[in-house]
Amino acid sequence: MMFRAHPPAAGPRPRSAASATPARQHKGGEGRSKRCRSPCNDELRYKELQRHKQNLQQRVRQQVEVLAGLEESILDFYYTHTIRYEPLLQQHASSPSTSALSDDVIKLFPELSGPLVGGDDSAAGRAPSAVPSKTRYYYDSALMRLYREAAIQERDLAQLYAGEEAKVTATERQIQNDIIDGALASQLSTERDAREALSKLQAALATLQSKCSEREASIGDVEATIEATEKAVEACTKRKALLEAKKQEQMDNAEKIKEEVAVFRRSVEAAARELEKRTRNNQSLEEEIARRKALLRRRRKE
Repeated sequence: MMFRAHPPAAGPRPRSAASATPARQHKGGEGRSKRCRSPCNDELRYKELQRHKQNLQQRVRQQVEVLAGLEESILDFYYTHTIRYEPLLQQHASSPSTSALSDDVIKLFPELSGPLVGGDDSAAGRAPSAVPSKTRYYYDSALMRLYREAAIQERDLAQLYAGEEAKVTATERQIQNDIIDGALASQLSTERDAREALSKLQAALATLQSKCSEREASIGDVEATIEATEKAVEACTKRKALLEAKKQEQMDNAEKIKEEVAVFRRSVEAAARELEKRTRNNQSLEEEIARRKALLRRRRKE
């Protein structure tokens, strides 16, 4: 990838350049402006040009700083990946399957066309002859960064190995103390106790089996008793059914008597209502007779 620095963009044109064209077109006006121009106007124009110049210089400095940072990043990236991958490139340089890849890499990085680092272990730390002195700082810094990363990884691996070795030693000591010396003997004692308990349980099982035989014999007697009881219950059930039939017949007779009593009670209630009705009629007649007698008395007095 080629990075091309663009020239700084042109700033606003000076006022002198902008005013040059109308000055050429109107020569008569130029003479009048020269006669009217004062040192104060020249000073203002000079200050404006100075500000414009400073702005242009600041923009140029900013672009130069950006290009310098970009160049530094590109060189750092290039040499970091060159150091990291050039042993692989040298290892596969003679392989037909990687020839196309090597050509592409050489096209991207022409510096790799020269001799590469990594021919042997003793030359692994030497800079390639293609590295110019101008950019050797970036090559050396990338190389030192890789050395630091390798040292940190080696230190971490050493610490990890020491920790794992300490864990293995502690595990071996724990196995020796807990399992071989203590747990195995306790397991043997536990097994012996379990065998004694098993023999006791077997004796108890034989006793329970004899008792079970006795219980089975008694269960046979109980089953015979239950069968006789079931027969007696069946006879009782038949007798109960007969008694229930007789009871139902008596209850039917009682229902008939209850119906006759209810009919008689209804007739008595009807006679009582009729008597009460006649009594009310008689009472109303007596009241009417008394009222008329009183009316006749008042008429006689009149």
